[in-house]
Amino acid sequence: MTQNLNLARGHIKASLTRLESTFDEKNTRNQISIRVSSMDDLLKEFERLDSTMSLEESELEEFKERYFDLNAKYKDKLYEVNVPNQGETQNSVSS
Repeated sequence: MTQNLNLARGHIKASLTRLESTFDEKNTRNQISIRVSSMDDLLKEFERLDSTMSLEESELEEFKERYFDLNAKYKDKLYEVNVPNQGETQNSVSS
């Protein structure tokens, strides 16, 4: 059973790695939102699987650190997509 749990966690970690690898690609607002939602689902499933394992086998803290870092990056990127000309507007107002 532990082997199956490790395999399932491995698939989830691989999914998060793919999201990390594709971060620098150009994305639309909707694509970013979908990826953030997907990450939320990955975290929930990883937490569920990890909770059934012993503390020695737990990888939850490491996964959460990666999740929160990437989630913040995608949310910053989403903000930039929503407010693309903010810098120009601030410069115009300052002048």
